[in-house]
Amino acid sequence: MKAIVNLSDKIRLEIDERNEMETLHKAIVLSNPLRQCEACENTEGFYFTTNKDKEGNIYVNLKCPKCEARSKLGQYKAGGYFWHAFEKFVPKVQTQTNANEPINEDFDIPDNI
Repeated sequence: MKAIVNLSDKIRLEIDERNEMETLHKAIVLSNPLRQCEACENTEGFYFTTNKDKEGNIYVNLKCPKCEARSKLGQYKAGGYFWHAFEKFVPKVQTQTNANEPINEDFDIPDNI
């Protein structure tokens, strides 16, 4: 079975699987990413990004133009795809390497002090 999916004005996929349910699954999941960013409530202007890590794993993301949150395309070990909820990137905090070095942390200071 063959299905054609338009992800955007620039991205058109042709899915051709022997198993009809597999074709339908891929077409439906890929053509229906999340339509509202949970981080900022935005509902328009989303775009796709992709990256590859050092081990060669490929990541496909739907990105919110308003707050830069992203929804990653996940893949089940048994097969099949799903969209993760939107999340904002938070850099990892460096660990203290020397006990004599001060730890730099950002704190929210209440207004009433």
